Amino acid sequence: MTGWTEEGLARAWRALARQEAGEDWRFVHLTGMGAVSVEAGCHFPLGREALIVSFPGSWPINQARLPEGKGFDVACIEGQTVFAGKTAIALVRRSEGSPDIFAIMVVDVLRTLEAAANISNREVMDSFLERVKEWQEFMARTHRPLSPDTQIGLLGELWMLRLLADTSLGAGALDCWQGPLRAAQDFRVRGGAIEVKSTARTGSFLARINSIEQLDGDRAPLFLCALRFEENTDGISLVGLVSELRGKFGLAGVQRGFEALLMVMGYLDEHAPLYGRPMTLKDSRAIRAEGDMPRLTRAALPAAIRSAAYVLDLDALEIPSVGLSELIGEFGLD
Repeated sequence: MTGWTEEGLARAWRALARQEAGEDWRFVHLTGMGAVSVEAGCHFPLGREALIVSFPGSWPINQARLPEGKGFDVACIEGQTVFAGKTAIALVRRSEGSPDIFAIMVVDVLRTLEAAANISNREVMDSFLERVKEWQEFMARTHRPLSPDTQIGLLGELWMLRLLADTSLGAGALDCWQGPLRAAQDFRVRGGAIEVKSTARTGSFLARINSIEQLDGDRAPLFLCALRFEENTDGISLVGLVSELRGKFGLAGVQRGFEALLMVMGYLDEHAPLYGRPMTLKDSRAIRAEGDMPRLTRAALPAAIRSAAYVLDLDALEIPSVGLSELIGEFGLD
């Protein structure tokens, strides 16, 4: 499944969009993950895009307990020959749902399935439905303006995205931005990862680490990048940086994907007048998450501790760091 993109799914859905002989559904097989089968589908008469995940055997599913929310429906498919002897669950975009957000959600759900493929069928189904529920909850949220700290956090991620897009990655940097899709780190670059923490506060740089895996994973190199901003009339605002990246990704033909990720992050143009504070980058450093870096690691924790979040004082770290240009070099980019 690795390598599927929002655009790849969009092509599959376009190929299914022509209804034939009054049919209710059209399907095309995407992949198999162990005993689980994954199809793209199109539901008529409205031609709505769908993802269908089928599990072997007939599992009792209480339709009333399937996740509900805005943007897409979740339903069991019955009476289709292709799913005979299987339990098939469909995610179907609602007419009012954003196609771009739906495609991003489907890719994320597929990655969740891929990660869970080696566990039992029932556990795979539970992982699948839990991820779907999280997306339903996201789409049902009332989107209020971003808080000042959240604005700075997004500014930092977009700053890193621009930095990566100016390397040999080009527009491919957009695929590296995995934070909006709930990955452990904000950016996954080749085999490594970068977690970005940003602040505009004075005093100690306190970074909230949201999970054990954020600074302890199997990706290498793994860096924690600390960006400290300050208000300056010569700087760039969050709105300005978004506009700059829209132009860059628009020229590369991937602006729709960028817009969808912005929406997932809670950035809406209707709130743009609130995001005009100009900022400059005062200080930046990247710390390799290995060796003597203070952090929680799975291997050092008792097995009974399943999850944890903690606050790290980055100014109190007495270990070497590198600048942004050296960070880029660590990933073999130029």
